[in-house]
Amino acid sequence: MKKIMLIIALVLGYVMTLGAQSRITNDKLEQNGDFVLVTFDVETEDNSIPQNRKEVILPYLYNGKDTLYLDPLEVYGKNRFKRERQEYHIAGDKDWELGENQIMKGDTYRYAAQAGLKRWMKPAQLGIRREMVGCACEDELADENLGQFTFQEPPLPPRRLPEYVLADAERFWDFGQDEMEIIFKVSKAVIDSSVFDNEATFGKILSAVDRIHTNPMYRIDKIQVSGYASPEGSVSFNKWLGENRAKALINYIIDHRPEYGLTMDNFEIVNGEENWAGLRRVLAGSDMKAKDEVIAIIDDADLTNVQKKTRIKAMDSGRIWKDMLDKIYPHLRSARYLAVFYDSTDDKAVEIINNANVLIRDGKYSQAYDLIMTVKDDMRAYNTIGVALMMQANFEDAMPWFEKALEAEDPSAQKNIDAINAEYAHEQEMRDAREEYLKKYE
Repeated sequence: MKKIMLIIALVLGYVMTLGAQSRITNDKLEQNGDFVLVTFDVETEDNSIPQNRKEVILPYLYNGKDTLYLDPLEVYGKNRFKRERQEYHIAGDKDWELGENQIMKGDTYRYAAQAGLKRWMKPAQLGIRREMVGCACEDELADENLGQFTFQEPPLPPRRLPEYVLADAERFWDFGQDEMEIIFKVSKAVIDSSVFDNEATFGKILSAVDRIHTNPMYRIDKIQVSGYASPEGSVSFNKWLGENRAKALINYIIDHRPEYGLTMDNFEIVNGEENWAGLRRVLAGSDMKAKDEVIAIIDDADLTNVQKKTRIKAMDSGRIWKDMLDKIYPHLRSARYLAVFYDSTDDKAVEIINNANVLIRDGKYSQAYDLIMTVKDDMRAYNTIGVALMMQANFEDAMPWFEKALEAEDPSAQKNIDAINAEYAHEQEMRDAREEYLKKYE
């Protein structure tokens, strides 16, 4: 019976030993520069650990397969301390005493350790592994989890919003298909209805103006006229000539339609100066000798206009240039009636587009987008749609609209595309800098 009682007592003592351990409180994990600082309090009681044992507390940080062990803490029972000190003395270390992270049971200790900051700590859990050492045996106790730490990767800065380019829509009446060119005599800026087909062209121009004024749905805003000179003279003279040919046509329209009260303010002059585009067009449709060689010179973007003239004049001892003077250039001395801009009571899209532009300028980008999408099939709306998206930091959806606006020859579109590409480049620089920073925490 005594033997049975002795066995029960030994088993009970073993179980009590496994449960005897220090208490850990006030655990804290925080970043300190490039390190993680781990602190906690260790509280021991007189009866927490048997006198002949030592409790080894091993803190560690882990996340999945990554584990980082910290400095251990040792809590000594009185007899265990004496035994180890004796062993050190026998080994020759007669000054051995408890050092850092070594305490006697019954003491309270503030543990502190730091570990290098690592990118995998997203998050990292603080674990505690305990081990009872002594009596020729080592008992591992169950691990426990304490606090948690999360490695904070530096965020990318918020997307910058570029300066936008926005132009209000205008109503446009295009007569480009009719050409409607008034041809002038060489070096002259005087209207002459007797040459070429000028008289018939005057009739078309005046009929177009009449059409706008007699239709109650329309109100003229401005008439655009372009003046051209053939490339045969000097650049400065051709510039003067082109502008004055345009003015001659404007005065003709004013004089022949006095009932409309038109003035110079109703017209916009687009000075085409030297008509190289017209020259190329006429050459392409002609059977002139060496026209392909001349067109190649005209298309050479690296040549100035003066250089182009010099090269053409040198071809075939000047014969090509003389043929062009006789057969081609007379068709380039023109004032072209290009377009009428007008207000129309049934052109609802213009009002919607311009109202959306007002909302954008007021910073109401979401409202502007909702409004402008009601006329999304109108090519005049493409750039405004892109701006409304861009200013909501939605560059990806904005870009296709700017590309469509560019195809529709909206001059604002390219500037907005360039602005977005500049922001894309800036964002890539920020990502590269962030990744370079994170490399040291791998």
